[in-house]
Amino acid sequence: MAQPLPELMDQFCTYQRKQKGKTEGGARTYRWNLEQFTTFVRNREGRVARVGDLNPETLQAWMDQMAAEDLALSTMRSRQSTVSSFCSWLVKRGMLQANPVVRLDRPPARKESPRQVPGSDLMDKLIRVARERRRPRDVALFLVCRFTGMRRESVTTLRVCNLAPGWGLRGVVVKGGKTRDIPLPSVVTQYLEQYVENIVAKENGPLTPDTPLFWSSWGRARQGRVRMPMGGKNFWRLCKTYGRLIGYPQLKPHDLRHGVAMEVYGQHHDLEQVRALLGHTRLETTQVYARIQPKELKEAVSFYESKALEVLS
Repeated sequence: MAQPLPELMDQFCTYQRKQKGKTEGGARTYRWNLEQFTTFVRNREGRVARVGDLNPETLQAWMDQMAAEDLALSTMRSRQSTVSSFCSWLVKRGMLQANPVVRLDRPPARKESPRQVPGSDLMDKLIRVARERRRPRDVALFLVCRFTGMRRESVTTLRVCNLAPGWGLRGVVVKGGKTRDIPLPSVVTQYLEQYVENIVAKENGPLTPDTPLFWSSWGRARQGRVRMPMGGKNFWRLCKTYGRLIGYPQLKPHDLRHGVAMEVYGQHHDLEQVRALLGHTRLETTQVYARIQPKELKEAVSFYESKALEVLS
C-alpha cells in the first residue's frame, strides 16, 4: 500500500496503449488526469502519492476541491473516471482490495446541444477559401472533415493505405484505438487520389502504404525548414486561421463534426444514420443532435405572427 503511484501510472498508461488499444493522445489524457490527483496528494500530505491514498476520503476531498475551484462537471467526470479505471486495474493486480471510486457520487452528465454549429454554407466556404489560396493539402483536409465528420486525430493520422477507390476510407483508426470504414463522395475520393499523386508523392519521395496524407512544415532557427506529419494541434491552428478568413474566428475542428451531424440529421431525421456516421457506440450519445435548435424553435412558432397581428389589430 506504500508503493508510489507515479511508477504504477507509467505501467497503467502502457497497458492502455499496448493492450487496450488506446491512442497516444488517450494515454496522455489518462496520465494528465492521474497527475492532477497525485499533485493534490502532494500538496495536501507533503509527499509522493501512494496506493494507500486511493481511498474514499482522499478522493472525496479531491472532488470537493475541484468543485470549489468551479471546474466543469465534464472535467470532474473525466478525472474521476480515469482514477476509477486506474483503481480497477490495481484491483485486478491485487494492489487494491476494492475500487474506492464506486462509493463516490458521480458528477451528472449534462449533454447540451452544440451552441454554435457551422452550417453547410460555412463549411463549403472553408473549401472554397482553401482553393482560392491554392492550398491542396488544406482543401483535402477540409473535404475529409466536411463530408465525414471525423475527429481531428483520425483525420491527421490518415495514411495512403486508408484510401479505398470506389468507397472512401478503409481501416481508419478512431477513438479507442478501433478501426472503421468511412464512405466518401466519389469526387472527393478522386481529389484525394490526385492530391496523393501530385503533392504527397512529390514532396515525400516514394510512397508506401504508411506514408501520411497530411504534413506540416515550418522554419526553425539554425535548422531551416522542418517537415513532419501533421498533428492534432497543427490542424487546430489551421482551423483558427481559416476561421478568421471566413468570419468565424472561434472555429475548431470539432465544430465541423457537429456541423456534419446536424446536416445529416436535418436531411434524414434518422439518429441511427448519424450514429453510424460519427461512430458513436451508443445511440444515447447521438441524441444531443435531435434536440431542437433556437432557429427551428423560431420557425415552429412562426404561425403565431398572423395570430398576434389579428389580436392586436
